[in-house]
Amino acid sequence: MVDWDGEGYEQISDLQRWLAGRALAAMELQGDERVLDVGCGDGYVSRLLAAELPHGSVTGVDASPRMIEVARSRPAPAGASLRFERRNVLDSRFAQEFADEFDLVVSFNALHWVIDQQAALARLADAVTTDGSVVVQVVCAGPRRSVEQVALQVCATERWRAAFDGFPVPFVHVDPQTYPALASSAGLSVSQLNVDDLEWDFGSREAFSRWCTVGFADFTARLAPVDVAAWVAEVVDGYEALAARPGLFRFLQLHAVLRPARAGLTS
Repeated sequence: MVDWDGEGYEQISDLQRWLAGRALAAMELQGDERVLDVGCGDGYVSRLLAAELPHGSVTGVDASPRMIEVARSRPAPAGASLRFERRNVLDSRFAQEFADEFDLVVSFNALHWVIDQQAALARLADAVTTDGSVVVQVVCAGPRRSVEQVALQVCATERWRAAFDGFPVPFVHVDPQTYPALASSAGLSVSQLNVDDLEWDFGSREAFSRWCTVGFADFTARLAPVDVAAWVAEVVDGYEALAARPGLFRFLQLHAVLRPARAGLTS
């Protein structure tokens, strides 16, 4: 995984914060939950959660050192029990360290950057208590081409082909129809699953380009710094052909509430 720019992400993450806020608004927290935030990024959502848990705790984890550096540098809510750790959800020590520890495990718009979805979900299942829950929010597959798919098409053009030779696709857009089976294979059962067709207006082509520049870190790491702006411009050009106007971003968002399958064995 590429080390994401935590400072840059913090500046362009209004969309991600809006999406996480929608999910948090639907949660009914008691105030004493132990929460694990997987893919916490700059820690913004972890801090929101911690403010709602005066008698609980939040642990934010992310594989990116620069994300964790930024998360740790920002002030925590007064009186909150909040910590940030650099952890990769696929590492074996993730399961060993966090086994059966959390009442609630959340991951907001991070897991679609993990290729082995079954393994990632299995780690989340291991981390949650038997009577706890897992909330996952990701961009999912649908009939429209995604901006990531447009980016792959740009990578395959003559200008950029050499730079992306052997490039492993860094994202997964899960199929909502098969997600319950995927969750089951990881030891989780679906108690709620929604797919929303959403849009976000960045307000301008320039703002959308800045978002792409930070968000496509796995792609742009293959390029010389002098070429990044030109590559992003071609991605934005290609996506604008699909969108209604410059700066408009449309996507399908899967929101799933999951329970550990072992809960059914003890109920």
